[in-house]
Amino acid sequence: MKKMLKTRLALAALATAAVLPAGAAFAEYPEKPVTMYIGFNPGGAVDTTARLIQKNLEEALGVPVIAVQKPGGGGTVMATTMMHAKPDGYTIGMGASAAYVLAPLLNSDIQYTLDGFDHIATVSYPQDALVVKADAPWDTYADLIKDAKENGKSLSLSSQVSVSRLMAIAIEEKEDIKINVVPVKGGSEGIKNVLGGHTDMTWGASGWHAQVKAGEMKPILSLGYKRNEDFTDVPTMHELGIDYAFVDTFMLSAPKGLPADVKAKLEAAVMAAITPELAKELREKMYLTADYRGSVDTLEYLEMQREEVLPFVEKMLAE
Repeated sequence: MKKMLKTRLALAALATAAVLPAGAAFAEYPEKPVTMYIGFNPGGAVDTTARLIQKNLEEALGVPVIAVQKPGGGGTVMATTMMHAKPDGYTIGMGASAAYVLAPLLNSDIQYTLDGFDHIATVSYPQDALVVKADAPWDTYADLIKDAKENGKSLSLSSQVSVSRLMAIAIEEKEDIKINVVPVKGGSEGIKNVLGGHTDMTWGASGWHAQVKAGEMKPILSLGYKRNEDFTDVPTMHELGIDYAFVDTFMLSAPKGLPADVKAKLEAAVMAAITPELAKELREKMYLTADYRGSVDTLEYLEMQREEVLPFVEKMLAE
């Protein structure tokens, strides 16, 4: 009896497959909602990028994209959580490149490496800069360094992330000056320290633009690989002869092992999602620059960042 039942079930399955159109026996990706982890708290630049692109991704993929906040550790909590998800394309993460490039180098407790993910595409990047108070006695980087050298002055830097600590090491090495790093919990606290006269300068992503436009602060150098679009008169560190640059680029990644067709569909969806209208919103809301790069170019960019910062990471760990 059991053998007869199995035979009937097999025949029924074959009959069903025979009447289905070609390719309908197996649903194509995606057939259900996609979860997008966001590696930072609501309201910031990464979160804003994720929220703005969410609707466009839904339209491109044809399924809902559900945003889930996973903040902590500069994006490392999100990356660690995502690492353990199934690599089927239904779990992706919006994060920043420092979590993949710097965190594994600086923290031995981090369980992943840069190439332990399938990085889908780059979405946007902030306009990083070193900023000082508007009434500070320095209008340029050269003024700042000249004052420090001639007066034997130690400069103070509010630092919320390792990116700016590495920047300080690069400047100290190039100029033979001392920079005292004052740890703070976030970019807004660093700005408050400078405005209150507690530190000379701070590093900022896109949060400093409002203060500059209000006449309260001024940028004196850019940490980018090219000049900031809204402040083209501010030179980059490379232009000033300092062998350091780092832009904490915002990107979508997935667990390692995505099927090739799924990865291609996600990559194409991100490209379609970055419309001129989205680029305009990113610029107007958070001074972010839309910058699509596919999976191959994104991985090459991350590897370039790692190579550039590695000498300074080694010096920082040796301190």
